[in-house]
This record gives sequence, C-alpha cells and structure tokens, in this order.
Amino acid sequence: RRLGLSDADKSQVLMVGDRKFDVLGAKEFGIDCVGVEFFGYAEPGELEQAGAVTVVSTAEELEQFILSH
Repeated sequence: RRLGLSDADKSQVLMVGDRKFDVLGAKEFGIDCVGVEFFGYAEPGELEQAGAVTVVSTAEELEQFILSH
C-alpha cells in the first residue's frame, strides 16, 4: 500500500535480495524476488528454498536477468 502499487503494477517490480527474508517479504506482497549470492550472506540453497524466481552469482548475471525479463 505504501508504494501505491496496483496488482497490475506488481508485475513490473523486481525485488533483489540476499537473504531468505527478502524473498519471503517480496512474496508476501506479490512481488518477484531474484536472489543474489555474491554478497555472501545467504546460506547455500537458502534463496532457492525461499522461492526466489532465480538466483544469480555475479552482478553480470543479475544484469542479464533484469535485461531479459
């Protein structure tokens, strides 16, 4: 609500997170989240298990994902 997003708007938003809490929070509000492993905070498999739409290992992979979706 704070962002004023309609359900249609949410498909245009992508959360980028480095812990399961980011992924779960985005999911709770109907927003996709891509997990980033290159910060080194998440345990192995944590982001996938939380439901990230994809998990990337480098900034270049993150850029490629964003540009292709």
